[in-house]
Amino acid sequence: KVPKNMRFQSIDKIEVAKKVTPQIVQITVIAKTKGKRRQNFFFPFFQNLPKVEEGLGSGIIISPDGYILTNNHVVKNATSVKVGLYDKRTFTAKIVGRDPLTDLAVIKIDAHNLPAAYLGNSDSLKVGQWVMAIGNPLSLRSTVTAGIVSALGRGHLGLINSSYGIEDYIQTDAAINPGNSGGALVDLTGAVIGVNSAIAASNSGTYIGYGFAVPINLAKAVAKELIANGKVNRGYIGVQISSVDDAMAKSLGLPKVEGVIIQGIVKGGSASKEDIKAGDVILKMDGKQVNAPNELQSYIATKTAGTTVHLTLFRDGKIIQ
Repeated sequence: KVPKNMRFQSIDKIEVAKKVTPQIVQITVIAKTKGKRRQNFFFPFFQNLPKVEEGLGSGIIISPDGYILTNNHVVKNATSVKVGLYDKRTFTAKIVGRDPLTDLAVIKIDAHNLPAAYLGNSDSLKVGQWVMAIGNPLSLRSTVTAGIVSALGRGHLGLINSSYGIEDYIQTDAAINPGNSGGALVDLTGAVIGVNSAIAASNSGTYIGYGFAVPINLAKAVAKELIANGKVNRGYIGVQISSVDDAMAKSLGLPKVEGVIIQGIVKGGSASKEDIKAGDVILKMDGKQVNAPNELQSYIATKTAGTTVHLTLFRDGKIIQ
């Protein structure tokens, strides 16, 4: 439930920082790596250093009994994970589960009565909305920065090295740096609306203007699966999709440029068993409008295998449910 003091009012930045900072932890990892990090304009906060090295990241306490949400790249290849709390206590953590396709992970410490974060609704975010990033950049514990949501639905950044990778990021100009990985992006009610995951970096690997966070609605679904099963039992529609441009919309008879077009049906997939065809345009999923492939992928990533979804399709000038 939303805490009473969050229901009808915004808390100023001072109160947000005071409330949320104890809910963010510092993660120290001893990890085995496979050589030097690849220099890239977009590169993860947790550096991929040679051999066995120590790395730092952040995490969000999501339950009073010690479950912590962070990034997969923070704990990937870890041989030891230590968690430092705001009250200076330290714990050894175990990895509950990792999901490389969303770059999310859940770890667990043996602790009780911890200050758990309130996880908000990232679907309600608006460009221009004030947000705050809280984490442990550059080994500086409990650092708070502020900015705005500068864009939504950012994809095709090449941050996840998989054709099934899900990139649907919140872009923000709140200053975030190496070590912020897994920390919280919060709104001015103190609700977590994103998990800080990557930055547009200079040659030194530090902040140059904006960063990217995984939407919390996606993170909540992934965390629930990792805690329950240790992995994500992700569902797939079984379609190959692409964006709709102006020329395509005109050729199909769409009144405006919208939706995503189905280029092919995966044999044996869910779509192959329904009245879904190549050339159909998906306009909505469960009533939620989709206008880019990563929007559809992100929404489906919140659903487990076996879940029923409702599609609104455009075919031959008609709307099909």
